[in-house]
Amino acid sequence: MFKHLVSRITALGLATSFVLFALACGGSDPVPDEQATETQAQESRTVVMYQYRFNPTSVTVAAGTTITFQNRDPEAHNLNIPALNVDHNVDPNQEWSYTFDTRGEFAVGNRFSDGMKLDVTVQ
Repeated sequence: MFKHLVSRITALGLATSFVLFALACGGSDPVPDEQATETQAQESRTVVMYQYRFNPTSVTVAAGTTITFQNRDPEAHNLNIPALNVDHNVDPNQEWSYTFDTRGEFAVGNRFSDGMKLDVTVQ
């Protein structure tokens, strides 16, 4: 009789644990869409200006992506995107952001340093 009671209590405990676990895990939260996560990851990017270069030297982003340009050199840099009529100076240890809404390929340069080149492709 005692063994029968222990086994019923154990079974009841396991069933209760299973029900509580199922309720806690729910299923009411939607599984994140991989495509949505990928899009969110492309909503902002960072390009570092260091040692008189852009790093990386080329980026491909979705339309609407904001690129933050961080200047890690001891001198100011210029961001020049002629096709978009953008010309902005970024002081040392400062950053500046631009949202690329127009699809296409854009050359980004520095009017004061011919060696600094960045290619931005907006899809």
